[in-house]
Amino acid sequence: MLAVLRAQNLLMGMKDSVLDEVYTNNLPAEEVDDSTRSVALITDVRSDLALPGNDDFHAQNKEIEVQIYYKLDGDDPDEFETKLKHLFIQNGWSMIDDRGHTVDPEMQQLTATFYFVFFEIEN
Repeated sequence: MLAVLRAQNLLMGMKDSVLDEVYTNNLPAEEVDDSTRSVALITDVRSDLALPGNDDFHAQNKEIEVQIYYKLDGDDPDEFETKLKHLFIQNGWSMIDDRGHTVDPEMQQLTATFYFVFFEIEN
């Protein structure tokens, strides 16, 4: 399964989520300028081959980026982000980077960016 789809399924099933929608690969045009909703965008970063043997590979490390765009005047995202990190870790992902928070200069939305990797053994 594509890592972005695996992550999307995970986030869509998250309890007590502040997210209104979870997208993969790109944001729909109608979401780009909408600051009334909190949305996540999940994109592929890379897939590294792992477990080499017999002139082949037998696993992959699949890395994704999760960008969260919070609605204006939303609640403090700290509790949600802690739950998000626990959710990924408890479901077999490793967190490899947290880029912290930034504010979009045009929309004034608070954003957060996280990087996770999933180790998948090939059948």
